[in-house]
Amino acid sequence: MQLTLEQRLLRFLAREERDERRAWRELRAQPIDARVLEGECIQDAVLLRADDGGFVFRVTDNGSKFRPGDPLVVGDGIDLENGRKLACGAYDARRHELRCEPDPYDRDDSAAELEVGTAYVIDKRPLGLQGRLRDAVQAAFEWPFLAAVLRGEHTLQRDDGRYQRAVPMLQACGLNPAQVEAGAAAIATESLALVQGPPGTGKTRLLAAVVAALCARTCRVALCAFTHRAVGNALLAIRRQAPQIPVFKLASSSGDDHDDLRAAGVQIVDPRRVKLPERGVVVAGTCFQLGKLQDKERFHYAVFDEAGQLPIPHALPGMLRAQRWLFFGDHMQLPPVVATAHADRGASVSIFELLHQRYGSLLLDTTYRMNAGVCRVVSDSFYGGRVHADPVAAARRLPFRAGGRLDEVLDPEQPVVWLRVDHRQPGSRSPEEANAVADVVEDLVRVHGVPPAEIAVIAPFRAQVQLLRAIIAQKALPGIEALVVDTVERIQGQEREVVVVSLTAGDPAESKGKGAFHLSLNRLNVALSRARTKAILVASAHAFAALPHDPDGLRMASRGKELRDRMVCVDLSRLYVTGPVHA
Repeated sequence: MQLTLEQRLLRFLAREERDERRAWRELRAQPIDARVLEGECIQDAVLLRADDGGFVFRVTDNGSKFRPGDPLVVGDGIDLENGRKLACGAYDARRHELRCEPDPYDRDDSAAELEVGTAYVIDKRPLGLQGRLRDAVQAAFEWPFLAAVLRGEHTLQRDDGRYQRAVPMLQACGLNPAQVEAGAAAIATESLALVQGPPGTGKTRLLAAVVAALCARTCRVALCAFTHRAVGNALLAIRRQAPQIPVFKLASSSGDDHDDLRAAGVQIVDPRRVKLPERGVVVAGTCFQLGKLQDKERFHYAVFDEAGQLPIPHALPGMLRAQRWLFFGDHMQLPPVVATAHADRGASVSIFELLHQRYGSLLLDTTYRMNAGVCRVVSDSFYGGRVHADPVAAARRLPFRAGGRLDEVLDPEQPVVWLRVDHRQPGSRSPEEANAVADVVEDLVRVHGVPPAEIAVIAPFRAQVQLLRAIIAQKALPGIEALVVDTVERIQGQEREVVVVSLTAGDPAESKGKGAFHLSLNRLNVALSRARTKAILVASAHAFAALPHDPDGLRMASRGKELRDRMVCVDLSRLYVTGPVHA
């Protein structure tokens, strides 16, 4: 018997809860060093002070995956059951300070005391919110209108008069034709609109213009995203677009970005106690926070940012607050994080991808970030060739002075290069690639004058990130502390003049698994599209010989080879690989 979408979502949540708890048990069994390497733990976090109910720790090397709002446990790293339960707040990379807040869902009155000056271990722990998500799924399918939209049984309609009025309003904001068309269609919808924003195409700017136009028509708008950071970024864009609009941010446990928001005139309020204006207002928070509002609070529109990372169940509390929904995102960039290894794809995709499959989306087709060469590779590989570079961006070139060791790699007339290093390293570290990347960074800085702050180095594994940092540090380059060396998840939303990607794994047998970077086209897309003028993929040819067993994996492997073949290849294996090169 074929399961309904509601049944599939409920089964997905049950399996996520089961696998999350299993992963938690396995995590507890690992030594601290292994958890740190996986990004699931911070060691030697020294408590500096207790501050306004929260705690501030000095964290000199934050290689964790923690995001604001994530549930944490602070203790000795051994007895994880009885540590202090907190929630992750903001991390100040310049001061190396991590703020943690009391967990609003924790009701344990016997919490362990924390002492200033003591070094602690901070671990992630299960979120435990599947019960609330199950309630949201059931409520969504009890509403026939929303249930029909989710199942793909709804017919999209728009108000032509509203569309015609929206066009000149958006044109006055200086938007390009594709942005105007997408924004006007979103404003005019009677139910649903999706706007796909590839990298650098001005998605957040358009969102801000649309929300401002809706509020000018006295609409009440709920704005939500999966993370507090995404909510904050969208609110700051709205304040820049329309400083006069009343904007409220529902208070979170993390306090992330609240100082910036308050400085911009955003009011931080308690979702359970606030009295909100009836018209012309923006009320923002994560979908969980919107679910905490009183039942009577309803909105003309619910607007979702970064919807390509928003799981379907997480979107539903926000969707239940309105009857018109606007989704801004890109299902070709990072997908939702899923705990279940072989999850039902129909239930584990993002809300954006689910609705895109059913109703399509409006594509923003002009990037203001990538030059013509970088854009061409990204557009042809991930967007069917439909995205092009704005003329000003298209003409950008990497600064270049001939005479360096790696001129062939750094030639500005070749914006996307595969630096071939044919090793067969089977694990999550490749010294061969790390040495090649370090030499590229050194030439960029010393020979071509590229500031380290304008370079990003990306690797799929934290072990390779640590190795890269260590080898690059040995170069003693001026200003090197501003260089970003991290995983792709930590650099999404950023851009740099140059991006260098280390694929790391070189053994085909190891490269066909879940961790293979080139088998995740979304991650490769995000990595390469951070670049304005130059993208360099450092990789072994052997990695592309991987043959996964599943159909999706085989399709990804084939498309990964197509992407590789779109790049100019510079083979420097002889410089960085000892022993037989082409085995």
